[in-house]
Amino acid sequence: MAAKRPKSTGALPEEFEATMRELRSIVERLESEDGGLEAAVTHFERGVKLQQHAQKQLEAARLRIEELLPEGGLAELDADDDEEE
Repeated sequence: MAAKRPKSTGALPEEFEATMRELRSIVERLESEDGGLEAAVTHFERGVKLQQHAQKQLEAARLRIEELLPEGGLAELDADDDEEE
């Protein structure tokens, strides 16, 4: 019986939440399936692409937020978070 290949069109999700859902799904498959080496590598490759895409999505969101805040505003928010810990 041939190993199941991931069903992926190669297109990356537009929404961050969808990216994270697909990443979680891949992790679950890698942890639970015994689909063989080729399927695992294919899942892993997709996961790496999704992780890189998620990083870009987060960076784009951070830049959008920085544009809305006064100069130094994001650094002040980070400092507030550190003080709460």
